[in-house]
Amino acid sequence: MTTQLWLVRHGDALHHHTGQLPWPDAPLSEEGQRQARALAARFRRMEGIDGVFSSPHRRAWETALPIAEALWLPLVADEALGEMDFGEAGGLTMEEFRDLWPDLYPVWEDRTRLDFRWPGGESRAEFAERAVRAMEALAAAHDGRRIVVVSHTGILCGYLAHLFLGSARRWREFLLRPASVTCVQVDADGPRLLLRDDVSHLESGGPDG
Repeated sequence: MTTQLWLVRHGDALHHHTGQLPWPDAPLSEEGQRQARALAARFRRMEGIDGVFSSPHRRAWETALPIAEALWLPLVADEALGEMDFGEAGGLTMEEFRDLWPDLYPVWEDRTRLDFRWPGGESRAEFAERAVRAMEALAAAHDGRRIVVVSHTGILCGYLAHLFLGSARRWREFLLRPASVTCVQVDADGPRLLLRDDVSHLESGGPDG
């Protein structure tokens, strides 16, 4: 059977402009809200979508809700799709993080240190493993169907890197823009990338007009 996963990165968010590390209640910006409406217009034209799943974090939920409403489908929250747990550092700027944890900052700077853990939060290794588990569980539970998954860079890019590069830890090689759409198809021949980082719905003359 053929399974299609329509992967949507949440729209432009407030912390993108303030320099803060993400936190669960970080909202969409006004631009992000416009992007969410454009995404809804895009998916309204699609048929055969069987479900819409979202990270419960506010910026993802605010992106996913218009899509679910456009498709007349319930929006299902999945805790495993949440962004990395930044723990006590969530909402801080990197300067504040460095000032509060000066010994930890150099560990963060070394991107090869998978044992780096945010204070009271997740390690890099744990997050990469969660990204793969979360997405594989959704794919397995909806074998042969088409679903929309709205989440964050780390989750979506980690899964793509796992599928096509052999390791979720190479997620930076699959960076996706805010409110972009990527489609992965999985069948007996393995995974295929049908669409990557598409933002045509945000452009003048695109699907949202």
